[in-house]
Amino acid sequence: MDELITKARFFDYFSGKATPLQKKSIETWLADPRNRERYYQWLHEWEMTNPQVVTNWQAAFDTARHRMDQPDASDPADQPASIHWWHQRFFLTGVLAASVLLLLSVGVWLFSDVIRYKTLETRFGETQRSILPDGSEVVLNANSRLRYPRFRFATDRRVELTGEADFSVRHLPSHQRFVVLTGKGLTVQVLGTQFTVLSRGERTRVVLRSGKVELSMAKQANRPALVMKPGDWVTLDAQGKLAVRQTAHPEHVAAWKHHRFVFDRTSLQDIAQLLQDNYGLTIAIEGDELATRTISGAFPAQDANELIKLVAEILQINYFRDNTSVTFTN
Repeated sequence: MDELITKARFFDYFSGKATPLQKKSIETWLADPRNRERYYQWLHEWEMTNPQVVTNWQAAFDTARHRMDQPDASDPADQPASIHWWHQRFFLTGVLAASVLLLLSVGVWLFSDVIRYKTLETRFGETQRSILPDGSEVVLNANSRLRYPRFRFATDRRVELTGEADFSVRHLPSHQRFVVLTGKGLTVQVLGTQFTVLSRGERTRVVLRSGKVELSMAKQANRPALVMKPGDWVTLDAQGKLAVRQTAHPEHVAAWKHHRFVFDRTSLQDIAQLLQDNYGLTIAIEGDELATRTISGAFPAQDANELIKLVAEILQINYFRDNTSVTFTN
């Protein structure tokens, strides 16, 4: 590492004490994305020992209450114009100071949130494999987002998922729970297991390959958790109820990790939804009968074009694509 790039140098940089040469060296070092994690860690350490906004809210509150308890009994209209001007200036200055403090407080909170949490995101047609701070592995499907603590987990290993992800959770000697939070209020709690979670739009699904998973709803705290066993396929309906069925091949649900698609009497309508979710396409199907036709089997496809062509060949139908719009027709 460059001799100028040390924690002490960065602390000087954060405090505004770095020399022009040190600033230039640091900015060059930061241009490499591989160095950003260390930068966030040092910034987090510096923030913990150098708070940027310190306010004595109790003193301000006591002062305001004292003024309200002892108001000026004289008629403001009888006071000289200079007094009115001073009061107005004092009021405007107070409002401005309060606004600045509020903005600084919000800014520090937002910046602190960016420092403390990391977000993984995938674009349409992209998958991403990552290792979490506890050693667990997660593979994000396309058009998905996972948020988790950047440096370490607290009491529970909590992550927030939007979209679809496949998890291989590492069991820890402390038996620390791994918790997946979804946007529909469904909480997935595990110790060490392999499972896939889908939380996209109105659809929520959990499929367990190995281990044990407990499902609970935030709005149904009085109900006992649903305990899943390997092979269970659980869906959440619009009324917030969980439905369980068995699948002989739970690994097929995460076949997208290997650019494979496994269909089991899957309708063209459902495949159209998959194309929309994973590739951002707008799908039109001409005719109700065509929409209900199904496909079964396992097929490789590297991108949307391959999948569309494959579906059309299997069903022996035509399709037309115009940029992000696709129409299936007989």
